[in-house]
Amino acid sequence: MTQFYEVRDSDQKLVWIAAHETGGEHRIFVYLPNTGSWHRSTAVEDDFYDPNQSAGYTAIPPERAAAQLPGLAKVSTKTAGWLLEDLRSSDTLTSHDLGLPAATTARPTSERQVIEILVNNRGDHWVRIYSGRTNGAARAFASEIRRGKKIRLNKIGRFEARVVEDTVVEARRITEKATA
Repeated sequence: MTQFYEVRDSDQKLVWIAAHETGGEHRIFVYLPNTGSWHRSTAVEDDFYDPNQSAGYTAIPPERAAAQLPGLAKVSTKTAGWLLEDLRSSDTLTSHDLGLPAATTARPTSERQVIEILVNNRGDHWVRIYSGRTNGAARAFASEIRRGKKIRLNKIGRFEARVVEDTVVEARRITEKATA
């Protein structure tokens, strides 16, 4: 089970949408618009469980969490590069993994945004990169990725792509398996 939260700073500015796994390890993930994925944040976990929280946490339903994702500001590489590096190296989940509706997850509008999402994909999980208006548009986009038609994307690696839920494209890096 997952509980979603708006995380606000002391000025009541929305900083993160967080996902708290209420079973198992009770990990907390924050949505990172730069990658389009959810990244485990031990800093948010520490604050969440601290009796003197520095941030405000408001429980919200999954539909509201999903609706807010496209409007979240990207983390600046200039002012918070260290934070991006820390989050990108942590455990990741997709919106689908957390049970969020696909139709409302963030939709990249440019190839540059797709590259930002996929650059750190190690091939161990599928990442949602596009939510099209039609099945045909989603199939065409996935096919272009599989056939290597996206030149700038090819510069960072080879990717496989698939269409899920009729209009959503997911991709992951193709990794070469070592042979014994």
